This record gives sequence, C-alpha cells and structure tokens, in this order.
Amino acid sequence: MCTDGLSNMLSDDEILSTATSEREIQSVCHELVDKANLNGGLDNVTVIVIEVELGGEDNDR
Repeated sequence: MCTDGLSNMLSDDEILSTATSEREIQSVCHELVDKANLNGGLDNVTVIVIEVELGGEDNDR
C-alpha cells in the first residue's frame, strides 16, 4: 500500500519488482522511498509493506 507520492514517481512494474525482491521488508520500504525521491519526490511518500506467508492445508489461496 502506498500514497500517490510513490505511485506517481514509479511505474507499477518498478514498484512490484522492488516490493517482491528478496530483501528485508524495511529495506524494501526504504528503497521505494529513495527511488521516489530520486525521481523527483514531488509529494509526501508513504509506503506500507506487509509480508504474507502461505502455509497450512489451503496454501494455494
């Protein structure tokens, strides 16, 4: 989840590739904010990343 301060500065593909990288959640948040600022940072940037782990019998959902 993010504000338009991020989504207006980065493409959906760039957000997705950064968010799904194999890094710690806090590092992903910092990288997204840094990239938005490097691209102009025209607005406040807020990013929330939630890690979801699949498990249990119905892990295909």
